[in-house]
Amino acid sequence: MIMTAAAFALGCTSGLSPENVRIADYKDGKSCAISFTFDDGMKEHYTIVAPELEKRGWRGTFWLCCAWIHDDPQLDTTHITWSEVKDMHARGHEMSNHSWSHPNLTELTPEEAWNEIKRNDIAIEKHTGVSPVTFCFPYNARTPALLRLASEGRAGTRKEEFWLGGQHSPDEYLHKQVADALASRSWIAGMTHGINYGYDCYEDPADFTRFLDYVKEREDSIWVGTFKDVAAYKKAAESTQLDIKADGRSLFITPGLYLNPAIFDTLLTMEVITGGKRIKADQDGQPLEVTVRGDKAMFSFNPYGGEIRIRR
Repeated sequence: MIMTAAAFALGCTSGLSPENVRIADYKDGKSCAISFTFDDGMKEHYTIVAPELEKRGWRGTFWLCCAWIHDDPQLDTTHITWSEVKDMHARGHEMSNHSWSHPNLTELTPEEAWNEIKRNDIAIEKHTGVSPVTFCFPYNARTPALLRLASEGRAGTRKEEFWLGGQHSPDEYLHKQVADALASRSWIAGMTHGINYGYDCYEDPADFTRFLDYVKEREDSIWVGTFKDVAAYKKAAESTQLDIKADGRSLFITPGLYLNPAIFDTLLTMEVITGGKRIKADQDGQPLEVTVRGDKAMFSFNPYGGEIRIRR
């Protein structure tokens, strides 16, 4: 960031100042983020979970073990089929990698572990046209070496989660996860397996939709995004540099991001403290939509794009 005498004068006259410009921690300036993630490709993820998320305008992350997925539902009625995987992908859900056959990767050789990961990537890409850029360890079992292996070429891996199902579904527990995330401005990922059957299924399936409604009521402060979307945003936000200059009553900002755009393909949110006053912004000469929330004006921008101009 470059601060000049002209920038100081600008801050005094118009209220715009380089010190009042930052990239928001989360999309649209939300206070925290929640990703709803679902393990093992259960049939109920297609019949219950995806429709419930879509009712609320959300999309989820579904960790697949492709050894369990078949085109013939009669072979296994408890897991989704490839046609259902394709449909969920087309509807905007993230279909991602949970290893080929769900082994404890720490008990395999490095070559065997790599084959479990890569084989699953290839299968998902074959059926959806998109190679996964996130990963979830079976049993959460990992070593530093495995974490490096699984993270290569990805936006992120799920390393921490809160249980969402079974004995972990009482309202008091779930509400505390949300309260803690809001207080600490953190990103949390829920982990769910079955809804009505399977590992850690719900004692009362209504607990699942009731918690979704609880989060929806607080959506002004919570970004509900797929694991890939939040991971990519956070990494890009942390890695983007802003070169800010002032000229007259305008700020000129040049973003710099050198991550792989094929993986970190995300718009970022710029926050400008304006005391609640409106501003105008454009990037590469194209106007950007600006919203005002409290004392901040916000807009989305392309971190790989060209110069941004902010003015009254």
